[in-house]
Amino acid sequence: MNRDGLDLALAGLLHDVGKLYSRARWGEWDEGMPDRTHTAYTADFVRRHAALFQGAGLDLEGLAQTASRHHEGWRDRPQYQPQTPEAWCVALADTYASKEREEGGEGGSPPEVPLRPPFSQLRLQGKEGRGGGYLPVDEGRVGLAPGALYPSASPQVSKDTYRRLVERLEERLRAMAHLSLGKEALLANLALAFQEVLSLVPADTQSEPDVSLYDHLRLTAAIAHALWLYHGGNPSVEDLRRDGEKFLLVVGDLGGIQGHIYRISGAETGVGGIAKRLRARSLEVSLAAETMALGILRRLGLTPLNRIMGAGGKFYLLLPNTQEASRALAEAQEAWERWALERGGSLVPHLAHLAFRGADFADFGALLGRVHGELARAKLRPFTVLQSTQEAVRKALRPCAACGLRPALRDEPGSLCGDCQREKEVGGLLPKRDRVGFHSREAPRPFFAFPGLKVALEEGPGALHAFRADLDFSPRPTPSEVKPLLGHLPRVAHALRVKGMSLEEYTAWAREEGLLEEEEGGEDRVLTFGELAALSQGAPYLGALMLDADRMGEAFATGFRREGRDLASPSRIAALSRTLEVFFATEVLTLIQNPGLYAQRLGWDALEARRKGEGYPLIYSVYSGGDDLFLLGPWNVLLDFALDLERLYGLFTQHEALTLSGGFVLAGPSLPIPELSRLLTRAEKAAKEAGRGRLFLFGQAVPWRELPGLRARAEDLSRDLREGRVSQAQAYRWLALWRRLWGQNMDEGERMRYKPLLAYALRRVRERDEGAWKRYLRLLDHMDPVWLHLPVWVQWGLYLEREA
Repeated sequence: MNRDGLDLALAGLLHDVGKLYSRARWGEWDEGMPDRTHTAYTADFVRRHAALFQGAGLDLEGLAQTASRHHEGWRDRPQYQPQTPEAWCVALADTYASKEREEGGEGGSPPEVPLRPPFSQLRLQGKEGRGGGYLPVDEGRVGLAPGALYPSASPQVSKDTYRRLVERLEERLRAMAHLSLGKEALLANLALAFQEVLSLVPADTQSEPDVSLYDHLRLTAAIAHALWLYHGGNPSVEDLRRDGEKFLLVVGDLGGIQGHIYRISGAETGVGGIAKRLRARSLEVSLAAETMALGILRRLGLTPLNRIMGAGGKFYLLLPNTQEASRALAEAQEAWERWALERGGSLVPHLAHLAFRGADFADFGALLGRVHGELARAKLRPFTVLQSTQEAVRKALRPCAACGLRPALRDEPGSLCGDCQREKEVGGLLPKRDRVGFHSREAPRPFFAFPGLKVALEEGPGALHAFRADLDFSPRPTPSEVKPLLGHLPRVAHALRVKGMSLEEYTAWAREEGLLEEEEGGEDRVLTFGELAALSQGAPYLGALMLDADRMGEAFATGFRREGRDLASPSRIAALSRTLEVFFATEVLTLIQNPGLYAQRLGWDALEARRKGEGYPLIYSVYSGGDDLFLLGPWNVLLDFALDLERLYGLFTQHEALTLSGGFVLAGPSLPIPELSRLLTRAEKAAKEAGRGRLFLFGQAVPWRELPGLRARAEDLSRDLREGRVSQAQAYRWLALWRRLWGQNMDEGERMRYKPLLAYALRRVRERDEGAWKRYLRLLDHMDPVWLHLPVWVQWGLYLEREA
């Protein structure tokens, strides 16, 4: 084994892969196998793929022995007990990673036990998750894919399921064999293949099957690598087994994200390309956090597997507790502070760390709490590494017309700084790219120049690492990960489907309406905010939606705690984090780009599926990741999308206490982005203060369960307005009456005065159509949600019929 520890990371990643094969052949006798244990199948897996591992320069027998001999407690099978330092390193990492397991438990035939969602073990607000499990193979889908992580009430898992997963893994391995892979690239490709194949199968079927085999393997690899490096790559067995503060848990965080992303003054100054630059700036923040993490790991010889959690501008690293690691963190802090200050200081990088023992993995929730305390203290001292901030701030005769923070490249009106000019170029490329490449030297332009690494929107020659924007698990020579960071930008091609126009007809219409900011680009051109507003039904407004997952802090801090037992193992918490990231990074974007995938799950008929298939791709994902999102689009389309997304989230988590809170705002397309952000933040806060699990829209925080009924009432009102059964004056009269007698802080008796006044007003509706009058009599029931939330559905209906 080499001192760099990559061999140990590989052995840790492989150590339980035999479980896949043993379940696929459960109850059978394989000729040539010494026994039917998963450890025997792990050793066999390594030897059968000898060419792949030897081609990467690995000692085949050493790898097979290290990966398979990881069970200290198997007294009756000494051939699988660790003997060498390498095997002990993997065995200890396996033990630290699997603290969720208990003796005994459910039992059952391993091939028939499904993986349960990580939410099933959460206890929040006195509620626990519902039952059900995942289907690793379903209707032509094998392994992880959009729409896969929705639990089924009665999943049918069997040996045949595992056989199909084995076939997919072997297919990936054959493709790897045609590439010339070094250790790091082999490790990355195996991790990708395991993510695809093992994300929906349980690591343990005898106790708590709520941690996937993939999550357990990747965490074991990370722990083994860090432990090996702590001991300098040459430990004795005694040194390994002697516990001490050998690990560092590091948290990195970029403060000021919203202020940085949404501080675009171009909407006020008339600088074009706002939509593209806003998405590019959001991408820059995500990539900055990822680059900071990747840079620290590369500096210490670790791989991205040691980024054990991360999303939303925050990451968690597992490092060895060495002087070298301390130096790397200090250097990273200073380098990123200088980078941030050179760009105006709107982003504030923070790093905090905590030393801990191997035994502390047993209460990983407490470790997270302690490191969050260190982060809170670090945030009290921003930019402390630099003696003076003045050295990083440049003066300019003219500030950038877009951000207002950095100096413009030229001293003339409308000139941009270098960063904002690049944002415009990046925004134009986003719809055409599906990868991100990290480079140490030259990178394809335009690129983000971060400390130590340049990041471009293509892999390019010489890339050290790459991100894939979709769930593509095919092997490639460059080490890569699946990271859907590029989001979605609506383009002219999407508008053509909605308008039913040719490109020439659409361009002429947009020009006549004064919506174009640029003439070139064809069907790939990104739609402007003005175009998105004009594509709304009724009133030509832009809709803005901000959603946040409720109680996530509580979930990670105390959700796994029980009386007399703590379920907060590192694998379980990492699984929860990764599963949430799948929803907000993958499921949200898939619902935008390919809503038909969810038609059956959400119960759409063919007409509804077609309408949403045309409308949802018009939604612009400013940001979606971690546990929150910010979307823009035609206002009526975005409201429909919000209701569908909330239903999907409930189906995804299967937990009553895991809800969404958010705000929805209608805005003119020229409203400055900072003001739009302020309104949305205030709306989201109002939803949370009203009790969470609500959407704040049209002045009210409404529980999600009420919104489908209110949407139906809005559509009825829209139709009645269009067909003359109700006048706009009548609808505004209801609204004024509600605000005067119900929206004010009055006593109950005074409020009830609305009933005779409303009954009198409704006589006009009866004169026009008695059937409509009978429907609106529900408004006289002051306990009916139709009256309680009248401002929502009345304004919704009025805007649907309002012309420009």
